[in-house]
Amino acid sequence: MQRRKELLKKILPSSPKIRFSDHVGKEGVLFFNVVRDKGLEGIIAKHSQSVYETDRRSRQWLKVKTRRTQEGVIAGFTEPGGGRKFFGALVLGVYEGDELLYIGHLGGGFTEKELETIRGKLDPLIQNECPFKVTPETNTPAAWVKPELVCEVIFSGWTEDEVMRQPVFLRLREDKDAREVARETPLSTGGKESKDV
Repeated sequence: MQRRKELLKKILPSSPKIRFSDHVGKEGVLFFNVVRDKGLEGIIAKHSQSVYETDRRSRQWLKVKTRRTQEGVIAGFTEPGGGRKFFGALVLGVYEGDELLYIGHLGGGFTEKELETIRGKLDPLIQNECPFKVTPETNTPAAWVKPELVCEVIFSGWTEDEVMRQPVFLRLREDKDAREVARETPLSTGGKESKDV
């Protein structure tokens, strides 16, 4: 990998759309703390002798996030209330094997433009059938959609019922296939998510 980085540095053209990321060796914790303090998303930790593997996650390259985030498959939405337009909240899930599991409602963090854009993408996906085996309770009636769209949220933790606490919208993930969306598990707990109570 180090040789590849040396070659890339020499051949990459100067462009505002391409930025070379140099290595930070032996100071990973310090670098992570600086990234977190600047409010950035996180770092990629790579084994120095690893190779790039297409379409496959590797323990040799790890995404280390500075904040707790989760991707969610949009399975439905509720009608807006008050002065809000387009929808009230998104109903989110993650896949566990072939089953879509409910992980909560998402109603915060949207701009009005995002509300409009997302509703425009949801309307063609509306269906009568709820995509969850067990229909979750919603504050107002929900319109169900084909589980194809993915979004990413920041949240404060998990409840005992494995529902997100205080999720806030970050962005749509149009680069992500809905079937790949699973519950995030921190590395520090040996692959088991710790529950907040």
